[in-house]
Amino acid sequence: MSSQSRVVAVIGASGVQGLSVVNALLDTFPVHAYTRDASKLKHLSHPNLTVVEVDINDSTALKAALKNGVWALFANNLSDYTKPIGAEEALGKNIVDAAAEAGVEWLVYSSMPEGNPFRAFVEKSNVMKYAREVTKRSQLKNVFVEVGAYMSNSQGNKPVLNPADGVVEFTWIAIDAQTYLPLISTDTDLGPIVKAVLQNPDEWNDAEIPVVADPLTVTQMAEVYSKVYNVPTRVKFLEHAPPGLPFGSIMEDLLGSFKDPGYFPAYVGREREIAQIAKRLFPGVRTWETYLREVGLDYIKN
Repeated sequence: MSSQSRVVAVIGASGVQGLSVVNALLDTFPVHAYTRDASKLKHLSHPNLTVVEVDINDSTALKAALKNGVWALFANNLSDYTKPIGAEEALGKNIVDAAAEAGVEWLVYSSMPEGNPFRAFVEKSNVMKYAREVTKRSQLKNVFVEVGAYMSNSQGNKPVLNPADGVVEFTWIAIDAQTYLPLISTDTDLGPIVKAVLQNPDEWNDAEIPVVADPLTVTQMAEVYSKVYNVPTRVKFLEHAPPGLPFGSIMEDLLGSFKDPGYFPAYVGREREIAQIAKRLFPGVRTWETYLREVGLDYIKN
């Protein structure tokens, strides 16, 4: 079967992960981009693209959409912390069931590594376990991508120039100088990694793929920033979120879990190894230095 006859559906097509995957696949695969609002994808135009309005919370509608010749499904469901614990897991399991019942051959599920106690990690890794059980009683085969810390999130936590001494300060809560962030330029690099997987999926059957380009401590991140921008830097570590920070307690729990047991618990003590698989699939992944030089991260002057 040629790639031009292998339809790939993408759940969350207008999000950071989904859009990265859609953009990377369009020149190789017919893509069905699933969204509840087609207007969010009106900027995309390609002969291989079909935008499908579907509510993924409606299992019947999702299964009907998947029965429309879909060979592989990429699925990322957003972690919504305004919803009760368990909602994300339930939705993920419904997606797995719909894919299996619709006859989809490959599910590329955006999971999280097992062993981290933060709720999104637990719920997504539980869906991964469930998907493995479903493969025992269906034709469905799985690949699990475990996306690291988005480099783009740094745009919401910009460093600040301290006017007292001219040092650019990065502020982090709940972590320390030894805490690693497994960085990835998700919007540019997840898609090419998924594309490489789908071009040879049997090699990656049941694999857990850390989608990481540059595992760095926050101190190392600041050092790279200093090199790129030619400014002195330091990192301020706060034990707790400052008052008024949106989702402050959730951010404390999330970042605290990166400190202990680590974002990828299986790689504690050998964090530099995390990026090997992603770099094999897509040698062009951005490092943190490349991101800073190409995208930029201006510091704030108070």
